[in-house]
Amino acid sequence: MASQFNAGVVKVFPRRVITPVTGALALVIGVSGGMLFFHLGEGLVKVAHEWLGLLFVAAMLIHILSNWKAFTQHFRQSTARAGVLSVLLLTGVFLGSGAISQPGGPNVIYSALGDAPIASLAVLFKVDESLLIKELGSRGIPVAANDQSIRDAAVLAGMNERDAVKQLVSSVGSMR
Repeated sequence: MASQFNAGVVKVFPRRVITPVTGALALVIGVSGGMLFFHLGEGLVKVAHEWLGLLFVAAMLIHILSNWKAFTQHFRQSTARAGVLSVLLLTGVFLGSGAISQPGGPNVIYSALGDAPIASLAVLFKVDESLLIKELGSRGIPVAANDQSIRDAAVLAGMNERDAVKQLVSSVGSMR
């Protein structure tokens, strides 16, 4: 069954095509990953890195299927198994060590804006406090007093705090 499937893959994506495509994509992903690491050309490079990364995964899987027999023979050697296990463990350490949930990022900003009193937000965004309260009210976030936070106003309005902060930012944008 697997050999018939692999033969079909090889017919659609011959090894003479998929191997250089996989290699070229690996090179491009490596270079763009290095550029992202050093914060060079982040806009277009990030988009290209993400999309070409997905294409690389597909090409890699096709390449593995096209070379299945040779691929499985590698795992007869204990060094290959140890290498794969090491990479998987290292990946788990990075992902599990808090690299994803590091302090900072948008959650900290949403939380800080959600906790701040309306009076402080008006000063922060350089807008008139009474106009900000009026604008938030028109967006479904009634503010009772200038010492009330967006979080408290959102809860009273039955709204998610994050959505309320987004409404705050939209309100400020429309007031400029």
